[in-house]
Amino acid sequence: MMGMDIALGFLAGVVSCLTPEALLLLPLLPAAVGARDRLGVTAIAIGLGLALVLTGTVGSLFAFDAIMLRKVVCALLLLQGMILMRASTVERFATITGGLGTEFASPGAASLNRALRLMVLALLVGANWLHPVLGPALGKASMMVVARMNTAVAVGTLFVFGMGAAAPWILSGRIVRLVLHRIAAGGMDGMAGKRILGLTFLVVAILGISGLDATLAHSLDAILPAWTKKMAVTF
Repeated sequence: MMGMDIALGFLAGVVSCLTPEALLLLPLLPAAVGARDRLGVTAIAIGLGLALVLTGTVGSLFAFDAIMLRKVVCALLLLQGMILMRASTVERFATITGGLGTEFASPGAASLNRALRLMVLALLVGANWLHPVLGPALGKASMMVVARMNTAVAVGTLFVFGMGAAAPWILSGRIVRLVLHRIAAGGMDGMAGKRILGLTFLVVAILGISGLDATLAHSLDAILPAWTKKMAVTF
């Protein structure tokens, strides 16, 4: 059954993009557009997977204050967003961004550096996504964590759920990158791309800090077709 649980966890993550709550993952789109290679794209999926593992296990096992965690994460996203809005601060602070900051002499080292920053980016964005809609797979994994049963299966399910949730954003981002590079050289690699990424950080941070994400999700849920919610809780 472990293989089935893992597969269902991944599918549950993929269809989670149909829910309004998944809008908090918006920064993954420009991050995927800016990723320069497969390593960076993979790092985004891994980062979101790790975020789901941490938020799904730390709070249950160690009684961690989820609200405080979110405030810290939103503060970091807000800071990063403000940094990315100005070229001078981008050059000064090489932090949790996709392909930004200082480069290394070795192309391999530069690629690894960008991938690590993309992974941290996705980790923080996922940590702000504290309340994905619970379907059977995610609900089962959460209960196993609370009961401390089949921990390996629970952690694996949470991890692949995060990777699945990242998949639609990554796919969309790579399509956008392909289109942009056909239209204009440089695509999202310039300062315009950095500002778009920074703007998405600011948006999700403000939504998270203010609690408006819940209000927005409730409003959107009322106007979305019923099949989207049904699909989101199928797996």
